[in-house]
Amino acid sequence: MYCSKATHPRWFSTARHVFAIADGDTGRLIPSSVYSKLTQNRSGGGDFSRGWYHHDSNQCSGQLPREVAVVGAKSLVREGIRRDRELARGQVAPRKTAMIREVLESALEQAGLTSMDLDGVVALPSLNENHFMEAHYQATALGLFAEREEDRIRNDASSESPLPRPLLCRTLDTGGAGPVSALLEAERMISSSSNNEGSEVVAVIAADTVGSMTGGHFLNAADNVFFELRDELGLPEESVASPAIPHGYSRITEHQLSTTSLTREQLRMVVSLESFHAGLHPESLQSKSSRTETNTSDNHSIGDAERRKDIYSYTTLEKIRTSPSVAPNLSLLECARRADGAACLILASDRFLKRRNLWKADIPTIIGGGEFSGPLYPLGTHQDDPQTADGITDFTYLSCQQAMDHAYASAGNLTANDIDYFGLYDCFPICLIRAIEACGLVGEGSECKTGGDYVEKQYTRMLKAMRDGTVDTLLLDRTFFPINTHGGLLCFGAPWEVPAMFGIVEAVDQIADQSSGRSIHNCRRAVVYGNGGVLSASAVAILAAG
Repeated sequence: MYCSKATHPRWFSTARHVFAIADGDTGRLIPSSVYSKLTQNRSGGGDFSRGWYHHDSNQCSGQLPREVAVVGAKSLVREGIRRDRELARGQVAPRKTAMIREVLESALEQAGLTSMDLDGVVALPSLNENHFMEAHYQATALGLFAEREEDRIRNDASSESPLPRPLLCRTLDTGGAGPVSALLEAERMISSSSNNEGSEVVAVIAADTVGSMTGGHFLNAADNVFFELRDELGLPEESVASPAIPHGYSRITEHQLSTTSLTREQLRMVVSLESFHAGLHPESLQSKSSRTETNTSDNHSIGDAERRKDIYSYTTLEKIRTSPSVAPNLSLLECARRADGAACLILASDRFLKRRNLWKADIPTIIGGGEFSGPLYPLGTHQDDPQTADGITDFTYLSCQQAMDHAYASAGNLTANDIDYFGLYDCFPICLIRAIEACGLVGEGSECKTGGDYVEKQYTRMLKAMRDGTVDTLLLDRTFFPINTHGGLLCFGAPWEVPAMFGIVEAVDQIADQSSGRSIHNCRRAVVYGNGGVLSASAVAILAAG
């Protein structure tokens, strides 16, 4: 019995199987213990063809993954243009395909490739402008199939094969976890060299225009699936209130507030910290809005005013506290910031890059991952049991912890101490608090025991630096809130299922030292986490400098 290919290819520790690696040059089997060391220190650039090894039959079944790098990572985010007001403004709301085209072309250019180099496309669905078979739709609309047919006709006389260059399309939906799930799926398409796909280069694309939806249209589209689930289960109408997603996270927040030491102020501090980071990213919605509307009460000049013109800003707790209420325990500023936007990742195998002379020593590669699931919504399905009347149990939170643990193990038993940057999903503050706890930044052996304590400590450091004029020094400290240095969903912008890809783009930029003004010094490894539904789907990937 061979190990299931459904599992992540680098999860090499099981009770029934022992993995070994066949050296691509000599064909000898390398013990799994040696392979474990190799995967933890991959900068040597060895060329290994890896295989599953069964301890009973002494046979090598297929090949384990090639090394897969992220060679292109581009994003864009924009304030929405409401369709009910666009004519009066003389503006036209963006189209999803046009935004995808923009980031795809930019990412391919960054990678030094063309669309004809693509072997596959993985796409995510959207809330607005959604399409049947999204990946196939976008590949067709972008002309990817047409250019292959044109290439076939052009080269028909000299080609030995009358068939056009193949393109594999896959659509994947795990909600906000989708970008990380898609990253791992694209990695599997490339790394599983024993399959028949032959994928060497894969694009991951996502876009949405929820920022340009009217409030009513957005609310109806976002709520419907949860109302359908409620009705399917025969639950009373009041079990799911509108807006459904904020109310779901509000329930989880209330549960945490009542059962742990977490405080309401600590949740607001999440927004303040994210807004501070977003102010350092020139493309974030927070940064763009602050350039046109400066709130001097929230800003502090740092350093010599005559020498520097830099302004560091953050959203104050009072501003968050007085923001309009969306649900119990949630204000408007504690919700993901609705926006239009798109992102694209280009993944390629090390072999392909070396053949093209595009391989670089510090190129970000995927070294681990994990995915787990939980219930779609915290519904109180056992109303007679006070322990579960609010629909919240330990199981509600389990998928994030499971995905983190599996990702760390698959990357060679890493821990949070081995990670330099954390791209953690933060659609609402409680989601980030739970992610901080799951990824190991707090807890046993750490100065802070809970996510709330960690956030409060970082907020206090930020506030002191702002008041003392020492922010420049604080930003050089690698321990200062190395989370979502682009601002996250709360402040960078959140086009529905796209935002986790913004976190991946930021991780790639940090590893490549392309995060000017917000760089984490010598960033070598990054964790990226996406969350779908109401803590329903968790996907984690670990990137490292090659």
